[in-house]
Amino acid sequence: MDGGTANETPVSLSVPEAARVKERIDNIYNQVQHHLEKARERYKEAADQYRIKELQYSIGDEVLLSTKNIRTERPTKKLDYKWIGPYLVKKKINEVAYEIELPSNVRIHNVFHVSLLKKYIRPKDPARQLPKAPPLRITEEEGYVIKDIKDVRRRGKGWEYLVIWEGYSEADNTWEPRKSLNDEAMLRAWHERHPNKPSPYKSLALAGS
Repeated sequence: MDGGTANETPVSLSVPEAARVKERIDNIYNQVQHHLEKARERYKEAADQYRIKELQYSIGDEVLLSTKNIRTERPTKKLDYKWIGPYLVKKKINEVAYEIELPSNVRIHNVFHVSLLKKYIRPKDPARQLPKAPPLRITEEEGYVIKDIKDVRRRGKGWEYLVIWEGYSEADNTWEPRKSLNDEAMLRAWHERHPNKPSPYKSLALAGS
């Protein structure tokens, strides 16, 4: 006793006890981070779904196409058009992708993500209508780039591939017809890496044997 007050002895933990306490704290922290990440994912998914619902089109609708991945004959990107068109919607691929009707001389993939399209409201005053769509040119680096293939499936008499697009999330993956991908070498290489997946090349090999 010192002046009527008991000496306070610091609480000491053995090394194993301290390790267990630290492990519990780490577990709690990791669980909190996990739940926060899940909450962020749910919020983003809900926001994306709301945005997608706002960007739905019907066959025959007129839409404008963003020039984000496209070059026109304008001298520089700074002076380029932000949107070109209008073009007609030909087909709804899924909730996030549409096929549009491009001029026959434009040899680019004509399926676009909804973020690259916007509804065209034709003005009542003809003088305010957009000029005729300019000539387009596109390079491989500026296209709608395929990052990877995730899956394959039969669709009627044809084949479709689940495409992962460069710069987009998993929610934006789209099923694309084999013929529209226009890269047999890439598809063959993918099937070589995934021999257990169904493949159009297996049927071709059997037919040739």
